[in-house]
Amino acid sequence: MVDKGFDLFEYYKLTKEKDVLISYKGPITNVIFAELSRDIRSKFDPHTGRKIFAVFMELIQNIIFYSAEKLQFEDHQECIGSLVITKEPDVCVFSCGNMIEAAYAPELLENCKTINSLNKDELRLHKRQQRIQSSPERSKGAGIGLIQVALTAESPLYVEVREIDQQYSFFTISVKIKK
Repeated sequence: MVDKGFDLFEYYKLTKEKDVLISYKGPITNVIFAELSRDIRSKFDPHTGRKIFAVFMELIQNIIFYSAEKLQFEDHQECIGSLVITKEPDVCVFSCGNMIEAAYAPELLENCKTINSLNKDELRLHKRQQRIQSSPERSKGAGIGLIQVALTAESPLYVEVREIDQQYSFFTISVKIKK
């Protein structure tokens, strides 16, 4: 028997269970970024589209800054990530994932737990404090992007980290955006 590799039918069945509007896994190149941006703007009404686009921008930056999985081209590298936007009756669900260094997982989960524990005014204050405390030695954004995602979506962050091996984990974040 020949190994047929990736089972596209299984992927089809999985995505058929949800109303998938956009699904992508691969390198985040300038061309892909531009096409996904255009696709998001064309699929949603202006109000929902602005929110989804803002969340898209923040979470794509997280992939670009933090993905441990890279694809080497002749003259440069691109970070690898996955994103899926699904539609439910009252919300769109934006999910994004990428490989991270396992050592960062506890801090990342704790940051998300803190974000989810705060109301809108507390989130704004937390964002200001993080901006003041950020330094070049610290992370590339000190979690400010995740705070902005929670503020924009007006919804908690659903996060999960699954261990790949001792060095790497897969980080997934989902957020619901009201239509």
